Amino acid sequence: MSNYSKRKGIIVSLIISFILLISISFIIKKIEEKSKKEIYSSFVLKTSQSSLEKDEKEDKKLDEVNDLSWKIFISKINLEAPILEGTSQEILRQAVGHFETTSKWNGNVALAAHNRGYQSNFFQELKRLEVGDVISYQTEQGRRTYHVTWKGYIKETDFSYLKETKDNTLTLITCVENVPEYRLCVQAQEIKI
Repeated sequence: MSNYSKRKGIIVSLIISFILLISISFIIKKIEEKSKKEIYSSFVLKTSQSSLEKDEKEDKKLDEVNDLSWKIFISKINLEAPILEGTSQEILRQAVGHFETTSKWNGNVALAAHNRGYQSNFFQELKRLEVGDVISYQTEQGRRTYHVTWKGYIKETDFSYLKETKDNTLTLITCVENVPEYRLCVQAQEIKI
């Protein structure tokens, strides 16, 4: 009888140990699942917030592009283009870029755009401009008309054409096809009436 009781005790202990082991495994699995869900939720939340912030930035840029108050018009080359602040590749893919170190209204206003190789090549026909051609520039402050006074090639490292001027000047810069070390530069003076 004593051997039977010992066996029975061992079997009951094993069964209880097995049940405890299964219970602990189940509890650990639930904790891991909850932790994974929290990590996933946190990741999704951060990703969603990041995505929302990115979407808001893109919407703001699109609003700026759709803002009809900042534009350049050159009828000779059928150009009517929006202008955005900055000259990064991202900006130049969407609009004509404004050199941030120059004025937006008085003095020297300097702008840049692509002329080929991109979906938006706003200055593609800039090379056709000649002295005397008319350019219109518009901001929320109003609209000014300029006439081309100089056109030439400058070194890509020559930033002297971005310097402040006494007269209202419009400076347009783009790449020179197949000559990466030079830029085409067109300068125009305001037509005073």
